[in-house]
Amino acid sequence: MSRLASLFLSLALLLCLALPFPAPAQDSPQNWFEIDRLNPGLGPAPDINRDSPRAAVETLLGLLGAENWDGAAHMLDLSGLSPQEQRSRGPDLARKLGVVIEREVIIPWNDLTDRPDGWISGAEKEPGTGRARRSILISLLELGDRPVPLRLNRVKPENGEPVWIIARQSVRDIPELYDRFQPTKLERAMPDWARKNGPFDMYIWEWLMLPVIGVVSVLAGWLAYRIVSRLGRVSNRRLVQSIVRAFRWPASIIVVATILGFTTNRLLVVTGAISLVIGPLVLLLYVTAVALAAVLVADEIFDRVSLNSPKELADPDNAHYRSLATLLSGFRKFVILLAVLVGAGTLLSSIEVFNSLGYTLLAGAGAITIVLGFAAREVLGNILAAVQIALNRSARIGDLIIYEGDFCTVERIHFTYVQLLVWTGTRYIVPVADFVTDKFENISASDDHMIRSIELTFAQSADVAAMRDAFDRVVREIDDGTLTPERTATRVLSQDVFGKTIRFELPTTDQSTFWKLECLAREGLLAEAARIEEETGRPVLPPGPTRDLPDG
Repeated sequence: MSRLASLFLSLALLLCLALPFPAPAQDSPQNWFEIDRLNPGLGPAPDINRDSPRAAVETLLGLLGAENWDGAAHMLDLSGLSPQEQRSRGPDLARKLGVVIEREVIIPWNDLTDRPDGWISGAEKEPGTGRARRSILISLLELGDRPVPLRLNRVKPENGEPVWIIARQSVRDIPELYDRFQPTKLERAMPDWARKNGPFDMYIWEWLMLPVIGVVSVLAGWLAYRIVSRLGRVSNRRLVQSIVRAFRWPASIIVVATILGFTTNRLLVVTGAISLVIGPLVLLLYVTAVALAAVLVADEIFDRVSLNSPKELADPDNAHYRSLATLLSGFRKFVILLAVLVGAGTLLSSIEVFNSLGYTLLAGAGAITIVLGFAAREVLGNILAAVQIALNRSARIGDLIIYEGDFCTVERIHFTYVQLLVWTGTRYIVPVADFVTDKFENISASDDHMIRSIELTFAQSADVAAMRDAFDRVVREIDDGTLTPERTATRVLSQDVFGKTIRFELPTTDQSTFWKLECLAREGLLAEAARIEEETGRPVLPPGPTRDLPDG
C-alpha cells in the first residue's frame, strides 16, 4: 500500500512540475528610465510614497490639496532644469500643475495599479498575463492645435530606488497648459464663494452660469434664424431666396455652437467633467450644421430645377432634368451618410473618459455592433442600394418604367424605398433593395425613336396589303407630332389554324404618350378591319368561338 501511495505521489509531483506556471514579473532596467540624479536642486525628498502609480498620484493630489508646493515639486521630474531653476521654479510648476489637474484632468484610477512595476493585467480567463509599464498616460489635453499628454514615468536615479513621478516632457508643457486653463479674468472677478467646489466637484459658478449660457445660446440661435430669414426676403431673385432660406437652420446651429464653445473655453474655462460633454457636443453641432446646410441647399436646388409634375419631368426633352434630380438625390443621401459617420467618429474620438473604461466599452460595443448590424442589415442594404441607383442611374427621378406589368413614373428615391406613381394614380412603395434586384423596363432609357408593336390576329383570307394601307391611314389620323409615319411597318409574324398574326410597328419619339397612341392605333385598326370586311364580304377578323345551341 505504501508503494502505491508513493507511486501516486511521484506522478502528481511530475505532473505539477510539467504544468506551465506564469513567471512573476521581475524588476529590470527595462522597467524604468535611468537618470543620473533626481531633482538635486530641491534637496532631500520628504517622507512621501512614490513606489507605485496609484500611490504616486494619491500623494501628488494630497500635496496639491494641502497647497504644499515644495513637497509637490518632488513629484515632478525637473531634470530639464538646472539645480538653481529647480529650487526657484519647482514649487511654482507644482502649483500650476495643480490648477490644470483640478480644472481639466480626470484621473484614470482604473488604469493605476498598486504594483511598483505598473503591471497591467490581461484577460480574466488568462491569469498572470499582462505587461509591466514604465510610462502611463494620465490624460490627453488639447493645447491649441495639438494634443499634449500628461504622463507618469518610472525613473531610477543612480544609487536610488525607482519612483513614479510626472514625466519630464509633461513638466515642460506645464506653463503653456496653465496659460490655457487658468481661471479667466471673468472668473477671477467673481466672489470667492462662487469659485468654491459644489456638487459633483463642479464650481458654484458653473451651476449658476451654465443654464444661463444655454438659454443665451438658444436665444442667439433663434435671433440668427430670424435675421437670415429677413435677409432672404431682401433679394428679388428666387434662387438667392432659396439658398438663403436653406441656411436658416445651419446658421442658428452654428451660432449656438460658437457661443457654447467660446463661453466655456475662452470667456470661462469649465472643469474637465463638463468639457468632456461640451467639447464633443460643440463639434457635433458644427458637423450637423455643415451637413444640414449641404442637404437643404441640395433640396432647394432640386425644387428649383425640378418641374411641377412627374408628367412634365417624364418628357423626353427633359432628360437632363431627370439626371440632375437623381444626382441631387444621391448627393443628399451621401451627405447624410457622411455626416452620420463623421459625427459618430468625432463624438467617439473626442470622449476622453477613463481609458480602461473606454476599452471595456469598445469590447462590449463589438458584440452590440454585431447584434445591431444583423438587425439593421436590411435598412443598411436599402441605403447602399439607394446610393447605387443614384450613381449608376438605372432609374432616374421622372423616368417611365414598366414595373411588374404596370406603367409607372419614378417619383422619389428615398433612403429605404422608391416611390412609383402608377398610371392609375396609385403609388407603389418598393424597398430599394428589391427595386435594384428585380427586373424592370425603363422606357425613358430607350432611344428617342422608339418602336411600339401592336400584334393582332386576322382571318386566313385577310388581305395584308389592305391592312398595311389601313395602318398608314390610322397613323396619319392619330399623329400628334410625335409619330414618324414614314417609319411604319407591317409584318406577318406567324400563321396557324387560328389565322395569321400581323405586327404593326408604331414609331414614336415621346415615351410619355406612346401608350395612348398605341391604344388609339389598335382601336383604329380594328375599325378598319371591320370596314374592309363589310365592303369586301370576305372575313378579315377571325371568327368567334362556336357554341352549342339549344335544341328546337
